[in-house]
Amino acid sequence: MKKFMRVGKTFALVLCVFILGLTACGSKEEENTQEAQVTSISIKKDGSISSKIVEDFAQSYYDVDGLKSMIETSIAEYKAQNSEAQVSLKKCEAAQGAIEVIMEFGSDRDYAGFNEEDFFAGTIQAANQAGYDLNVTLHAISDKLEKASISKPELLGMGDRHIVIFEAPETEEGVEAETIRISCFDEILYVGEGVTAVNKKSADVKLSDGYGIIVFK
Repeated sequence: MKKFMRVGKTFALVLCVFILGLTACGSKEEENTQEAQVTSISIKKDGSISSKIVEDFAQSYYDVDGLKSMIETSIAEYKAQNSEAQVSLKKCEAAQGAIEVIMEFGSDRDYAGFNEEDFFAGTIQAANQAGYDLNVTLHAISDKLEKASISKPELLGMGDRHIVIFEAPETEEGVEAETIRISCFDEILYVGEGVTAVNKKSADVKLSDGYGIIVFK
């Protein structure tokens, strides 16, 4: 896979380190389709990205203002190095034993750069031109699709369809991989290993290493 230059601070790491200084760092997930308590990434039709991180915390020991200040400082530092970057903090609040942070990114490049992750959201043709390795096997999420699985030739034939390529977050040895929910602006067609469809437009990615892939209309 092609890598983006790692120029920003990894926000997820910033959040985890901040919480570890006060309590245990862990994600709060629910086994349903509700987005409220699930760490997620939303792909919008205009190319922008919305990121929501939900973490457990001990409210009596938690300084939300301090976390907000850390995030704002990280954004300022990233923009200082990338003058055209569009990154903003929309929400940083604590409620019911969890911290919820929502950030907006102007593009997949802004998301990838700020979080120091390899992340792509665009057409399959654009992903191929960008140098991503599309020699993969993907599986249909519905038996209504013509093919139960597709490989690179079929994938390249769907050039105007959209694809999300998501690098698995780094995890410590013995720690269970985090689940990230990817929400797309149109219906999902095919997914790769480690990806499970939640509904027509959302899928959960849970990988200890490698890349999650989602193809949607």
